[in-house]
Amino acid sequence: MKQEELKKLMDSGESETVEFKTSFDKEVVETSGAFANTKGGVLLIGASDRGEIKGIRIGKETLKDWANQISQSTEPRVIPEIELGEVDGKSLVIIRIKEFPIKPVAVRGRYFRRVGNSNRIMGMQEIAQMHFHSAGMSWDKLPARDASIDDIDLDKVKRYIKRANEASRRKIEDDEKPLQVLEKLELIKEGQPTWAAILLFRKDPQRFLSQGVIHCGRFKEETIVIDDRMIEGTIIEQVDEAMDFIRKNINVQFVMTGRPAREQIWDYPLEA
Repeated sequence: MKQEELKKLMDSGESETVEFKTSFDKEVVETSGAFANTKGGVLLIGASDRGEIKGIRIGKETLKDWANQISQSTEPRVIPEIELGEVDGKSLVIIRIKEFPIKPVAVRGRYFRRVGNSNRIMGMQEIAQMHFHSAGMSWDKLPARDASIDDIDLDKVKRYIKRANEASRRKIEDDEKPLQVLEKLELIKEGQPTWAAILLFRKDPQRFLSQGVIHCGRFKEETIVIDDRMIEGTIIEQVDEAMDFIRKNINVQFVMTGRPAREQIWDYPLEA
């Protein structure tokens, strides 16, 4: 960020999208969650609440540590943009937080939103309303923050094309390149993969969406679990593994019908 932009931010004072802190503390993480739940914002570390520049001295490893603290303390994980800036010969740390498409974001199990120039803890009703409003948005069609085309596993795209053609769900021409197919399916927007593309074709989509998993369980009784599995990977891989889990945990009968192949009858139709 240029010095002129920094000075303009300092002069504007704290607001719904700007926060000043003299040092990095737990309130910085809470403000990051509040920004993510509202309109996004910028934190300037090394300045007082009144906008007085105190300056700060840190190394690159400290910046990485701060980014990790914010990411690991939030769920879904917020990935901040952090850089060093300078005003009047004094260093500041600039932390940018984007509005998160999937809300609400929790900070160590608590939910905050930005109101004016302060953070407010959200009540249960407000949390529920934000969740339902967020769920009503087609967030999966939005470009994935901090993702690039390089994050897409093109081999997975090719396997999807082959599978889709074999199932006759959609006909994709053999000479079409994987990226062209993704653009046609609107899985690439503004030069970035969408959240849907990340879930479908990234090698480790949980790096971007830690909650994008299937949790399977088989219960003997309400409180007794006899098989439990957390399935990660792409959505396609998760569905396949979830079906394997179901087949493993339901009974099947083999009926001899006089035909060369015996008939399998499952407790529950697999199509369901």
